[in-house]
Amino acid sequence: MAKIMNNGVCFPKGFLAAGVKAGIKASGNLDLALLYTKEKARCFATFTKNQVQAAPVLYDKAVLAKTKFVNAIIVNSGNANACTGKPGDEDAARMAQYIEKELGLGKLSVLVGSTGVIGRKLPIEKIKAAIPALVKDLSGKNSKVFAKAICTTDTVIKTGSIALKTAKGEVRFGGACKGSGMIHPNMATMLAYITTDLELPANFSADFKALIDESFNAITVDGDTSTNDTCILLANGASGISLSDLSKAEQAKVRNVLFELMKNLALQIVKDGEGATKKVEIEVCGAKSKIEAMRIAKSIATSNLVKCALFGEDPNWGRIVSSAGASGVAFQPAKLSLHFEDIQVMEKGMPMGISANALRKIFKKKDYKISLNLHAGKSRASVFTCDLSYDYVKINAEYTT
Repeated sequence: MAKIMNNGVCFPKGFLAAGVKAGIKASGNLDLALLYTKEKARCFATFTKNQVQAAPVLYDKAVLAKTKFVNAIIVNSGNANACTGKPGDEDAARMAQYIEKELGLGKLSVLVGSTGVIGRKLPIEKIKAAIPALVKDLSGKNSKVFAKAICTTDTVIKTGSIALKTAKGEVRFGGACKGSGMIHPNMATMLAYITTDLELPANFSADFKALIDESFNAITVDGDTSTNDTCILLANGASGISLSDLSKAEQAKVRNVLFELMKNLALQIVKDGEGATKKVEIEVCGAKSKIEAMRIAKSIATSNLVKCALFGEDPNWGRIVSSAGASGVAFQPAKLSLHFEDIQVMEKGMPMGISANALRKIFKKKDYKISLNLHAGKSRASVFTCDLSYDYVKINAEYTT
Protein backbone atom coordinates (compact mmCIF):
# COMPACT_ATOMS: atom_id res chain seq x y z
CA MET A 1 0.00 0.00 0.00
CA ALA A 2 1.22 3.51 -0.86
CA LYS A 3 2.44 5.60 2.07
CA ILE A 4 0.34 8.40 3.54
CA MET A 5 2.24 11.70 3.50
CA ASN A 6 1.23 15.17 4.70
CA ASN A 7 1.63 17.29 1.56
CA GLY A 8 -2.06 18.28 1.60
CA VAL A 9 -4.49 19.66 -0.97
CA CYS A 10 -1.83 21.07 -3.31
CA PHE A 11 -0.05 17.72 -3.78
CA PRO A 12 -2.04 16.75 -6.92
CA LYS A 13 -1.11 18.66 -10.09
CA GLY A 14 -2.94 21.88 -10.84
CA PHE A 15 -4.18 22.77 -7.35
CA LEU A 16 -3.26 26.04 -5.62
CA ALA A 17 -4.29 27.25 -2.18
CA ALA A 18 -4.15 30.32 0.04
CA GLY A 19 -5.03 31.47 3.52
CA VAL A 20 -5.21 34.98 5.00
CA LYS A 21 -6.32 36.86 8.10
CA ALA A 22 -9.60 38.59 7.26
CA GLY A 23 -10.43 39.65 10.82
CA ILE A 24 -13.31 37.21 11.27
CA LYS A 25 -11.71 35.59 14.33
CA ALA A 26 -11.20 37.70 17.43
CA SER A 27 -7.88 35.88 17.90
CA GLY A 28 -6.49 37.41 14.71
CA ASN A 29 -5.54 33.98 13.36
CA LEU A 30 -5.92 32.84 9.75
CA ASP A 31 -9.62 32.65 8.96
CA LEU A 32 -10.15 32.77 5.19
CA ALA A 33 -8.98 30.03 2.81
CA LEU A 34 -9.12 29.39 -0.92
CA LEU A 35 -8.60 26.22 -2.97
CA TYR A 36 -8.28 26.71 -6.74
CA THR A 37 -7.68 24.73 -9.94
CA LYS A 38 -7.40 26.38 -13.35
CA GLU A 39 -8.72 23.20 -14.98
CA LYS A 40 -12.33 22.74 -13.97
CA ALA A 41 -12.69 19.85 -11.56
CA ARG A 42 -15.50 17.35 -11.37
CA CYS A 43 -17.03 17.71 -7.93
CA PHE A 44 -18.34 14.97 -5.65
CA ALA A 45 -19.91 16.15 -2.40
CA THR A 46 -21.81 15.04 0.67
CA PHE A 47 -23.40 17.31 3.23
CA THR A 48 -24.90 17.22 6.70
CA LYS A 49 -28.11 15.29 7.34
CA ASN A 50 -29.02 17.78 10.06
CA GLN A 51 -32.37 19.43 9.20
CA VAL A 52 -30.88 22.80 10.19
CA GLN A 53 -28.42 23.46 7.37
CA ALA A 54 -26.07 26.39 7.09
CA ALA A 55 -26.20 28.89 4.22
CA PRO A 56 -23.00 27.59 2.56
CA VAL A 57 -24.39 24.05 2.52
CA LEU A 58 -27.60 25.23 0.88
CA TYR A 59 -25.62 27.33 -1.60
CA ASP A 60 -23.33 24.46 -2.58
CA LYS A 61 -26.27 22.10 -3.01
CA ALA A 62 -27.95 24.61 -5.32
CA VAL A 63 -24.79 25.03 -7.41
CA LEU A 64 -24.18 21.29 -7.70
CA ALA A 65 -27.78 20.74 -8.79
CA LYS A 66 -26.89 22.76 -11.90
CA THR A 67 -23.25 21.81 -12.55
CA LYS A 68 -20.81 19.15 -11.44
CA PHE A 69 -17.67 21.11 -12.34
CA VAL A 70 -16.10 23.95 -10.33
CA ASN A 71 -12.81 25.84 -10.16
CA ALA A 72 -12.58 26.89 -6.54
CA ILE A 73 -13.79 26.65 -2.96
CA ILE A 74 -13.63 29.58 -0.54
CA VAL A 75 -13.87 28.75 3.16
CA ASN A 76 -14.10 30.98 6.20
CA SER A 77 -13.60 29.96 9.82
CA GLY A 78 -14.81 31.72 12.97
CA ASN A 79 -18.40 32.03 11.77
CA ALA A 80 -20.71 29.20 10.62
CA ASN A 81 -23.14 31.44 8.71
CA ALA A 82 -25.89 29.15 10.03
CA CYS A 83 -29.35 30.20 11.23
CA THR A 84 -28.81 33.58 9.60
CA GLY A 85 -31.85 33.61 7.29
CA LYS A 86 -31.97 35.28 3.89
CA PRO A 87 -29.05 37.64 4.69
CA GLY A 88 -26.88 34.57 5.35
CA ASP A 89 -27.92 33.01 2.05
CA GLU A 90 -27.02 36.21 0.25
CA ASP A 91 -23.64 36.40 2.02
CA ALA A 92 -22.78 32.83 1.00
CA ALA A 93 -23.53 33.72 -2.63
CA ARG A 94 -21.48 36.92 -2.36
CA MET A 95 -18.43 34.98 -1.12
CA ALA A 96 -18.52 32.84 -4.25
CA GLN A 97 -19.19 35.81 -6.54
CA TYR A 98 -16.25 37.78 -5.13
CA ILE A 99 -13.88 34.94 -6.04
CA GLU A 100 -15.48 34.45 -9.47
CA LYS A 101 -14.96 38.13 -10.24
CA GLU A 102 -11.39 38.29 -8.87
CA LEU A 103 -10.31 35.19 -10.81
CA GLY A 104 -12.33 35.96 -13.94
CA LEU A 105 -14.43 32.82 -13.64
CA GLY A 106 -17.92 32.19 -14.92
CA LYS A 107 -21.00 31.96 -12.73
CA LEU A 108 -21.44 28.89 -10.53
CA SER A 109 -17.71 28.15 -10.63
CA VAL A 110 -17.06 28.49 -6.89
CA LEU A 111 -18.30 26.62 -3.83
CA VAL A 112 -18.41 27.98 -0.29
CA GLY A 113 -17.65 26.62 3.17
CA SER A 114 -18.05 28.14 6.63
CA THR A 115 -17.31 26.94 10.16
CA GLY A 116 -17.54 28.51 13.59
CA VAL A 117 -20.21 29.92 15.86
CA ILE A 118 -23.85 29.47 14.78
CA GLY A 119 -26.32 32.35 14.62
CA ARG A 120 -24.01 35.28 13.98
CA LYS A 121 -24.08 37.39 10.83
CA LEU A 122 -21.12 36.80 8.58
CA PRO A 123 -18.80 39.86 8.43
CA ILE A 124 -19.07 39.90 4.66
CA GLU A 125 -17.34 43.27 4.23
CA LYS A 126 -14.22 41.93 5.94
CA ILE A 127 -14.28 38.95 3.63
CA LYS A 128 -14.72 41.15 0.56
CA ALA A 129 -11.80 43.33 1.61
CA ALA A 130 -9.55 40.27 2.02
CA ILE A 131 -10.34 38.69 -1.38
CA PRO A 132 -7.58 40.44 -3.43
CA ALA A 133 -4.89 39.36 -0.95
CA LEU A 134 -6.35 35.86 -0.81
CA VAL A 135 -6.21 35.42 -4.58
CA LYS A 136 -2.76 37.01 -4.80
CA ASP A 137 -1.49 34.49 -2.21
CA LEU A 138 -2.49 31.44 -4.27
CA SER A 139 0.39 28.99 -4.42
CA GLY A 140 1.12 25.31 -4.78
CA LYS A 141 3.06 25.53 -1.52
CA ASN A 142 0.15 26.62 0.67
CA SER A 143 -1.41 23.29 1.67
CA LYS A 144 -0.66 23.85 5.36
CA VAL A 145 -1.75 27.48 5.24
CA PHE A 146 -5.09 26.38 3.79
CA ALA A 147 -5.45 23.70 6.47
CA LYS A 148 -4.70 26.24 9.21
CA ALA A 149 -7.14 28.82 7.89
CA ILE A 150 -10.12 26.43 8.08
CA CYS A 151 -9.52 25.51 11.75
CA THR A 152 -11.64 26.59 14.72
CA THR A 153 -11.08 24.73 18.00
CA ASP A 154 -8.67 22.29 16.31
CA THR A 155 -5.36 22.04 18.17
CA VAL A 156 -3.47 20.82 15.10
CA ILE A 157 -3.90 21.09 11.34
CA LYS A 158 -5.06 17.95 9.55
CA THR A 159 -3.59 17.15 6.13
CA GLY A 160 -2.70 14.08 4.12
CA SER A 161 -1.57 12.99 0.67
CA ILE A 162 -0.85 9.82 -1.24
CA ALA A 163 0.51 8.90 -4.68
CA LEU A 164 -0.26 5.89 -6.83
CA LYS A 165 1.94 4.68 -9.67
CA THR A 166 0.02 3.18 -12.59
CA ALA A 167 0.97 1.85 -16.00
CA LYS A 168 -0.14 5.23 -17.43
CA GLY A 169 1.84 7.28 -14.92
CA GLU A 170 1.49 8.67 -11.41
CA VAL A 171 -1.78 9.98 -10.00
CA ARG A 172 -1.98 11.95 -6.78
CA PHE A 173 -4.46 12.57 -3.99
CA GLY A 174 -4.37 15.24 -1.29
CA GLY A 175 -6.63 16.43 1.47
CA ALA A 176 -7.28 18.69 4.43
CA CYS A 177 -10.00 18.64 7.03
CA LYS A 178 -11.02 20.36 10.22
CA GLY A 179 -13.03 19.14 13.14
CA SER A 180 -12.61 18.72 16.85
CA GLY A 181 -16.02 19.06 18.49
CA MET A 182 -19.63 18.67 17.28
CA ILE A 183 -18.38 15.59 15.46
CA HIS A 184 -20.79 12.85 14.48
CA PRO A 185 -20.89 13.12 10.68
CA ASN A 186 -23.95 11.74 8.99
CA MET A 187 -23.37 12.27 5.34
CA ALA A 188 -18.88 17.78 12.32
CA THR A 189 -18.33 20.95 12.68
CA MET A 190 -16.52 18.91 10.09
CA LEU A 191 -15.21 20.20 6.78
CA ALA A 192 -13.12 17.97 4.51
CA TYR A 193 -11.63 18.75 1.11
CA ILE A 194 -10.02 16.06 -1.05
CA THR A 195 -8.18 16.74 -4.32
CA THR A 196 -6.91 14.51 -7.12
CA ASP A 197 -5.36 15.04 -10.54
CA LEU A 198 -7.00 11.84 -11.80
CA GLU A 199 -10.02 12.29 -14.09
CA LEU A 200 -13.02 10.59 -12.51
CA PRO A 201 -16.35 9.71 -14.17
CA ALA A 202 -19.73 10.89 -12.92
CA ASN A 203 -20.63 7.43 -11.65
CA PHE A 204 -17.74 7.54 -9.18
CA SER A 205 -20.21 9.26 -6.86
CA ALA A 206 -21.37 5.86 -5.61
CA ASP A 207 -17.79 4.93 -4.74
CA PHE A 208 -17.29 8.27 -3.01
CA LYS A 209 -20.40 7.76 -0.89
CA ALA A 210 -19.21 4.28 0.10
CA LEU A 211 -15.79 5.68 1.06
CA ILE A 212 -17.48 8.40 3.15
CA ASP A 213 -19.47 5.78 5.06
CA GLU A 214 -16.27 3.87 5.89
CA SER A 215 -14.25 6.94 6.88
CA PHE A 216 -15.82 10.25 7.89
CA ASN A 217 -19.18 8.65 8.71
CA ALA A 218 -17.42 6.08 10.91
CA ILE A 219 -16.09 8.55 13.48
CA THR A 220 -17.67 10.26 16.46
CA VAL A 221 -16.45 12.67 19.11
CA ASP A 222 -19.63 13.76 20.84
CA GLY A 223 -22.62 12.46 18.88
CA ASP A 224 -23.59 15.90 17.53
CA THR A 225 -24.08 16.30 13.78
CA SER A 226 -23.25 19.85 12.73
CA THR A 227 -25.22 22.27 10.57
CA ASN A 228 -22.18 22.66 8.30
CA ASP A 229 -20.79 19.14 7.70
CA THR A 230 -19.27 19.00 4.23
CA CYS A 231 -16.95 16.66 2.38
CA ILE A 232 -15.94 17.53 -1.16
CA LEU A 233 -13.75 15.69 -3.67
CA LEU A 234 -12.37 17.67 -6.62
CA ALA A 235 -10.94 15.77 -9.60
CA ASN A 236 -9.30 18.07 -12.18
CA GLY A 237 -7.72 15.46 -14.49
CA ALA A 238 -4.44 17.42 -14.61
CA SER A 239 -2.43 14.19 -14.62
CA GLY A 240 -3.80 13.45 -18.09
CA ILE A 241 -4.96 10.07 -16.80
CA SER A 242 -8.57 8.96 -16.53
CA LEU A 243 -9.91 6.23 -14.28
CA SER A 244 -11.14 4.46 -17.43
CA ASP A 245 -7.53 4.35 -18.72
CA LEU A 246 -6.57 2.06 -15.86
CA SER A 247 -6.92 -1.67 -15.54
CA LYS A 248 -9.55 -3.12 -13.23
CA ALA A 249 -6.83 -3.93 -10.70
CA GLU A 250 -5.50 -0.37 -10.84
CA GLN A 251 -9.01 1.05 -10.48
CA ALA A 252 -9.37 -1.02 -7.32
CA LYS A 253 -6.07 0.43 -6.09
CA VAL A 254 -7.40 3.94 -6.72
CA ARG A 255 -10.34 3.24 -4.44
CA ASN A 256 -8.06 1.70 -1.83
CA VAL A 257 -5.59 4.58 -1.67
CA LEU A 258 -8.41 7.14 -1.63
CA PHE A 259 -9.99 5.24 1.25
CA GLU A 260 -6.69 5.13 3.15
CA LEU A 261 -6.33 8.90 2.74
CA MET A 262 -9.90 9.65 3.84
CA LYS A 263 -9.64 7.25 6.78
CA ASN A 264 -6.36 8.85 7.83
CA LEU A 265 -7.92 12.32 7.78
CA ALA A 266 -10.98 11.10 9.68
CA LEU A 267 -8.81 9.54 12.39
CA GLN A 268 -6.88 12.78 12.73
CA ILE A 269 -10.20 14.40 13.69
CA VAL A 270 -10.89 11.76 16.35
CA LYS A 271 -7.38 12.09 17.75
CA ASP A 272 -7.88 15.85 18.02
CA GLY A 273 -11.33 15.57 19.61
CA GLU A 274 -11.76 18.48 22.00
CA GLY A 275 -9.94 17.49 25.19
CA ALA A 276 -9.46 13.92 23.93
CA THR A 277 -6.76 11.73 25.45
CA LYS A 278 -7.75 8.40 23.83
CA LYS A 279 -8.53 7.14 20.31
CA VAL A 280 -10.51 3.89 20.40
CA GLU A 281 -11.87 1.64 17.67
CA ILE A 282 -15.24 0.09 18.47
CA GLU A 283 -15.66 -2.99 16.30
CA VAL A 284 -18.90 -4.95 16.07
CA CYS A 285 -18.70 -8.22 14.18
CA GLY A 286 -20.84 -11.31 13.69
CA ALA A 287 -23.86 -9.16 12.85
CA LYS A 288 -26.70 -10.02 10.47
CA SER A 289 -26.00 -6.91 8.37
CA LYS A 290 -23.49 -4.09 8.10
CA ILE A 291 -26.23 -1.60 8.96
CA GLU A 292 -26.97 -3.37 12.24
CA ALA A 293 -23.26 -3.66 13.06
CA MET A 294 -22.78 0.07 12.45
CA ARG A 295 -25.83 0.97 14.54
CA ILE A 296 -24.54 -0.98 17.54
CA ALA A 297 -20.99 0.35 17.12
CA LYS A 298 -22.27 3.93 17.05
CA SER A 299 -24.47 3.30 20.09
CA ILE A 300 -21.39 2.21 22.05
CA ALA A 301 -19.10 4.88 20.60
CA THR A 302 -21.46 7.75 21.45
CA SER A 303 -22.37 6.61 24.96
CA ASN A 304 -21.31 9.27 27.45
CA LEU A 305 -20.90 6.58 30.09
CA VAL A 306 -18.59 4.56 27.85
CA LYS A 307 -16.62 7.66 26.88
CA CYS A 308 -16.23 8.68 30.52
CA ALA A 309 -14.95 5.18 31.31
CA LEU A 310 -12.40 5.52 28.50
CA PHE A 311 -11.18 8.79 30.00
CA GLY A 312 -11.08 7.35 33.51
CA GLU A 313 -9.24 4.26 32.24
CA ASP A 314 -11.95 2.17 33.86
CA PRO A 315 -12.50 -1.19 32.06
CA ASN A 316 -16.20 -1.24 32.90
CA TRP A 317 -17.29 -3.63 30.16
CA GLY A 318 -20.86 -3.65 31.44
CA ARG A 319 -21.33 -0.17 29.97
CA ILE A 320 -20.30 -1.45 26.55
CA VAL A 321 -22.73 -4.36 26.59
CA SER A 322 -25.50 -2.13 27.97
CA SER A 323 -24.98 0.43 25.18
CA ALA A 324 -25.14 -2.35 22.60
CA GLY A 325 -28.45 -3.49 24.06
CA ALA A 326 -29.82 0.06 23.90
CA SER A 327 -29.05 0.36 20.17
CA GLY A 328 -32.44 -0.93 19.04
CA VAL A 329 -30.86 -3.86 17.19
CA ALA A 330 -32.13 -7.30 18.20
CA PHE A 331 -29.52 -9.89 19.20
CA GLN A 332 -29.12 -12.74 21.67
CA PRO A 333 -27.18 -11.62 24.78
CA ALA A 334 -26.28 -15.23 25.57
CA LYS A 335 -24.18 -15.38 22.39
CA LEU A 336 -22.08 -12.24 22.98
CA SER A 337 -18.32 -12.29 23.25
CA LEU A 338 -16.18 -9.23 24.01
CA HIS A 339 -12.47 -8.50 23.58
CA PHE A 340 -10.31 -5.62 24.79
CA GLU A 341 -7.46 -5.88 22.28
CA ASP A 342 -6.41 -9.56 22.50
CA ILE A 343 -7.89 -10.17 25.96
CA GLN A 344 -11.30 -11.84 25.97
CA VAL A 345 -13.47 -10.56 28.82
CA MET A 346 -16.77 -12.18 27.89
CA GLU A 347 -17.86 -15.45 26.28
CA LYS A 348 -21.43 -16.59 25.55
CA GLY A 349 -22.76 -13.64 27.53
CA MET A 350 -20.73 -14.46 30.64
CA PRO A 351 -17.61 -12.82 32.17
CA MET A 352 -14.27 -14.60 31.82
CA GLY A 353 -12.98 -13.59 35.25
CA ILE A 354 -10.07 -11.51 33.90
CA SER A 355 -8.39 -9.35 36.54
CA ALA A 356 -9.18 -5.64 36.47
CA ASN A 357 -5.47 -4.80 36.56
CA ALA A 358 -4.85 -6.67 33.29
CA LEU A 359 -7.67 -4.76 31.61
CA ARG A 360 -6.55 -1.39 32.99
CA LYS A 361 -3.21 -1.82 31.21
CA ILE A 362 -5.11 -1.73 27.94
CA PHE A 363 -7.28 1.22 28.97
CA LYS A 364 -4.17 3.21 29.84
CA LYS A 365 -3.08 3.07 26.18
CA LYS A 366 -3.68 6.08 23.95
CA ASP A 367 -4.93 3.94 21.07
CA TYR A 368 -6.66 0.56 21.32
CA LYS A 369 -9.53 -1.60 20.06
CA ILE A 370 -12.69 -2.98 21.65
CA SER A 371 -14.42 -5.78 19.73
CA LEU A 372 -17.94 -7.09 20.34
CA ASN A 373 -19.05 -10.26 18.51
CA LEU A 374 -22.78 -10.97 18.20
CA HIS A 375 -22.29 -14.43 16.67
CA ALA A 376 -25.39 -13.85 14.54
CA GLY A 377 -23.97 -13.39 11.05
CA LYS A 378 -20.92 -12.42 8.98
CA SER A 379 -21.16 -8.62 8.82
CA ARG A 380 -18.95 -6.15 10.68
CA ALA A 381 -18.41 -2.42 11.11
CA SER A 382 -16.06 -0.16 13.03
CA VAL A 383 -16.56 3.29 14.53
CA PHE A 384 -13.65 5.36 15.80
CA THR A 385 -14.30 7.38 18.94
CA CYS A 386 -12.48 9.23 21.69
CA ASP A 387 -12.92 9.75 25.40
CA LEU A 388 -14.95 12.47 27.12
CA SER A 389 -12.64 14.52 29.30
CA TYR A 390 -12.90 17.46 31.70
CA ASP A 391 -11.40 19.65 28.98
CA TYR A 392 -14.20 18.79 26.54
CA VAL A 393 -16.76 20.21 28.96
CA LYS A 394 -14.62 23.30 29.61
CA ILE A 395 -14.00 24.01 25.92
CA ASN A 396 -17.66 23.70 24.95
CA ALA A 397 -18.99 25.47 28.05
CA GLU A 398 -16.97 28.53 27.02
CA TYR A 399 -17.26 28.19 23.22
CA THR A 400 -18.85 31.59 22.53
CA THR A 401 -17.25 33.41 25.45
